Amino acid sequence: MRTAYIPPGQVIIVEDNEAVREAMTEHLMDEGYVVRGVADGAALDEALEQAMADALILDINLPIEDGYAISKRMRASFPAIGIMILSARVQTNESRSQGQNADMQLAKPLAPQVLSEAIRHLCQLAASRRR
Repeated sequence: MRTAYIPPGQVIIVEDNEAVREAMTEHLMDEGYVVRGVADGAALDEALEQAMADALILDINLPIEDGYAISKRMRASFPAIGIMILSARVQTNESRSQGQNADMQLAKPLAPQVLSEAIRHLCQLAASRRR
């Protein structure tokens, strides 16, 4: 009996630090995900016009529009999408409340295996929301 092929998810990483963005992109591509990396919210909008994503990874400290504002906008426009916020900051009550539109908020640096597991979860969550 053959098991059904479940395609990996589509992931967009929004990170203005090119080295961090490339490292995460490379790791997730090695895991079989289709990954696009962009530097800011405007580039994310352009990427989503080209193709939808199952999961977003958002840095908090982005130029012009921060990760919290992007997550709020994305949740309103794309309720099924899985959203992760990454921060080098220590979480405070304020950051927890600002991150309400995200499905998870994790601290940088993030171990590759933690990143993989989180993205797997977000893609599954997005699939269940679309049903």
